[in-house]
Amino acid sequence: MAAAPLRNNERLMYAPMATRPRVTLPGGASVAFWHAPNVEHYDFIPPGGASPQGRVSAPDLQHYMHRDAGNRVGLWRMLRVVDEFEMPSTVSLSLSLLEEQPEVRDAMFSRDWEIMSHGISNLRPLYGMSYEDESAFYELSQLLSETYYGGRRIPGMLGPKISGTDNTTDLLADHGFTYFADWIHDEQPRPLRTTSENRIVSMPYSFMLNDVPIIMARSFSGREFIDLAKAQIDRTLRDAERDGQARVVCFATHPFLSGQPWFARYLAEIFAYVRADERIWCTTAGRIADHFIENHYDEQAAFAEEIRLEHAAREEPLRA
Repeated sequence: MAAAPLRNNERLMYAPMATRPRVTLPGGASVAFWHAPNVEHYDFIPPGGASPQGRVSAPDLQHYMHRDAGNRVGLWRMLRVVDEFEMPSTVSLSLSLLEEQPEVRDAMFSRDWEIMSHGISNLRPLYGMSYEDESAFYELSQLLSETYYGGRRIPGMLGPKISGTDNTTDLLADHGFTYFADWIHDEQPRPLRTTSENRIVSMPYSFMLNDVPIIMARSFSGREFIDLAKAQIDRTLRDAERDGQARVVCFATHPFLSGQPWFARYLAEIFAYVRADERIWCTTAGRIADHFIENHYDEQAAFAEEIRLEHAAREEPLRA
């Protein structure tokens, strides 16, 4: 049964970067870099008849085949680049693929990829779900991973179609998730308060260092996209070293795009760029979350609570 909902400022624990306690990374790194390949499944005929882009009624062959091509061909080309640079990866995964495409599953498992749930299928969003149905969804998600991925549990989620409910953060924490990537509101993991007080953090994902919105939606070239990524990393490093606040950079890819023949050299270029810089910790979202929760969560949450109480005290006379 759902507990009383939390107000936004109670849930999000606002604290400005300029004044919050210092966050550090293992080995004195300035930036944590995590690669998030989105390995997706789109139902050919999804429940309710939804289509990937709302372009036509299902089946929408154009967008369905993008994802199908990524899992048939593009992923395997991407893996050659990932292997070349031994790049840790946190796969944003449509969990039905664990059962339906064992070759994809085994390729990820053999490389020790971390699973970040992206739902069962990307055409089955969470909004509108009852508390009980959403809870059952996370129970099924963990069961799929434990059954088909070596007994491992899933540490985080990027919602299918970036969807959720007001119960999502609470339910994720209740089912053992430690990070939620839909909250793209900071350059560090941030505490998210839950009704149960179970610990979970927001994880900085990216819509900017992301091949689909930048290349497909905004028509950037591969060269422009990689130049943008380098500029983002360079400035993030500079800011982290200037103010002593370690930061997180996510680089999000989709095999149907980043696995295209013409893009392979650009993927290799950005991986070589981050691997050559000793100030960058190439890791997974789960390791970032674990480090933050163990070393910074309590201090950051306490600081944010002080700010919330200060804000509330200022608002009180206005309400009188």
